[in-house]
Amino acid sequence: MKDDVTDYWGNIWGIKSLEFYTNDVKVNYMVMPRSKGKGRKENDTVREFTDKSRKRLAFVANNTDVVFRYMTTLTYPAEWSNDGALVKKHLNTFLTWMRKKNKGCEYLWFLEFQKRGAPHFHVLTDARLNYRDVAVEWFRIVGSGSGDHLKAGTRTEQLRSHRGGANYAVKYAQKMKQKIVPKEYENVGRFWGNSKGVRPVAVKTEDMGGMGKDDLIEMFGFWEYQPELIKFPMGTLYNVAGYYPQIMGME
Repeated sequence: MKDDVTDYWGNIWGIKSLEFYTNDVKVNYMVMPRSKGKGRKENDTVREFTDKSRKRLAFVANNTDVVFRYMTTLTYPAEWSNDGALVKKHLNTFLTWMRKKNKGCEYLWFLEFQKRGAPHFHVLTDARLNYRDVAVEWFRIVGSGSGDHLKAGTRTEQLRSHRGGANYAVKYAQKMKQKIVPKEYENVGRFWGNSKGVRPVAVKTEDMGGMGKDDLIEMFGFWEYQPELIKFPMGTLYNVAGYYPQIMGME
């Protein structure tokens, strides 16, 4: 009896182009059209940090030109809302205040859940935020009325290394710890987001003219994850952009 092996390359016609970013390479495939109705429905609700979302976050963190040197943590007092829509409203109000207070500030934020079930946020920034200002503003936004929360509800710290923020974001994307949504928590929404300036921009784009699967696999024969590429048409090839001359046959 033969093994039932899924042909993940079955709907790929060819490779349209390669986009080279700071660290990664994106592959744009020529794909057969899909039938309608297979995407997420409008009334679907987010209940987990999906693999697709994790991969997008890892790509953004690994290829943005923004250097995140600081991290701010925002937590809730002893009592908090389990309505994710209200929690995100609190976050958006804080981010709006932060942008006005620090003109040109770029940021990347993540949602997590503490052991007690309370949501909390980490906000990576390229600008230093004043601890006292942050504490007072977050205290005001959530309306806790707790002196203990005013003192300990926020934290700001400078990251040790040049790549510290990006590395933290990539690790966040890879681990599911503190990503499990409590049963009573509703309207989760997005697990992460960023300012416009954080979006990666391709350094080079090469037209591959519909190149075939085998040629693409051969081009990345040196890559440690090539066995995975053989099995599956990976959209992002991690940490290979620096091999541009070798990939494009210039060596």
